[in-house]
Amino acid sequence: MLCSGARWLRPGLLLELFTRFLKIGLVGFGGGWAILPIIQREIVEDAGWITPEEYSNLVAIAGSTPGPVAVNAATYVGFKLAGPVGAAIATLGVILPPFTIISLVAYGVASFAGNRYVQALINGLKGAVLGLMILALYSMAVGIREALPKPMQLLAVALIALYMIVSILVFKFHPIVSLLVAAAVGIVLGVLGLW
Repeated sequence: MLCSGARWLRPGLLLELFTRFLKIGLVGFGGGWAILPIIQREIVEDAGWITPEEYSNLVAIAGSTPGPVAVNAATYVGFKLAGPVGAAIATLGVILPPFTIISLVAYGVASFAGNRYVQALINGLKGAVLGLMILALYSMAVGIREALPKPMQLLAVALIALYMIVSILVFKFHPIVSLLVAAAVGIVLGVLGLW
């Protein structure tokens, strides 16, 4: 058995990490936020590797750190379960399918660019990705509601979300600036004992 910190790993965990995240990478069309329901099903519901509350925290962290959400999630879960080796294995699993697919697409894009069936496929995927993104938003909202049951906590989260939307869309703030302000507000609210 391998040891990760004080935790003993069962045989086959690294292979399971790789295959679950390979599956996520293979079926995660749309990437970004659209992939979150697939990650939730695999790592929370099916594998039970993290709790719904941990998943909500993972989404917040993965979405606010540099890099693709799926890669950040794979790295986090892999590290949590099997240390640096687990992080590398899970990350490799999640990036291998899109890397392979985009390499093939880039190679043949010129010959298929005007094909109406390819365009129809892409248009269908747009709707599917939008649906997955809405599902991810719903799942995150449910997770936040469970993690922060007090009305004032939910109000604070809603106001921070509204601030993000208005600051970026209306006032044209750079998303990083808005994110830093939201993080600072979160810290202040934590110091004040709201969280």
